[in-house]
Amino acid sequence: MNGWRWLGACLLTSAAAFAQAEEKGFTLRDLDVRGKPFLDSETVGKLPQQAPVTVITRQGGWIQIKADKTQGWVRLLSVRLGNPDPARNESSVASVFGAGRRGSSTATVTTGVRGFSEEDLKQAQPNPEEAKKMEGYAAGINSAAFAASGSLTPQNVPYFDAEGQPEGGKK
Repeated sequence: MNGWRWLGACLLTSAAAFAQAEEKGFTLRDLDVRGKPFLDSETVGKLPQQAPVTVITRQGGWIQIKADKTQGWVRLLSVRLGNPDPARNESSVASVFGAGRRGSSTATVTTGVRGFSEEDLKQAQPNPEEAKKMEGYAAGINSAAFAASGSLTPQNVPYFDAEGQPEGGKK
């Protein structure tokens, strides 16, 4: 009976360690690491292409990472999980069961990032006035033809901050 307890304790410990394992990855290009998950957040560090990172958490289209002495947020699609060397990307669990040794498959992988949390979707409310206002900004056939034939100059449109106020000027 004592052997069963020992085996159960080992299984629980290994399962807990596996569940708590952090995801490892690498950067796909040179990156600015942000203090918060926003494009206009302050830059807290820089990482070169193929820098090894550890993923801490995810939020919408952002992931919080740590690498050496740098910790912060980067865009989700700027990091690939696994090892930069494709020959070393097979996980230990997959290797135990022989997965990944069957050759190529015809499956296609698609990544979509919406940027909404589950809470955002639960609290969403329709706003017909804003939808109608947005439709008014669409260029019609006559407007597009006029713009194509004329000598128009570009106009700066200000960005807006989180409070909805113009920040001024084109970035």
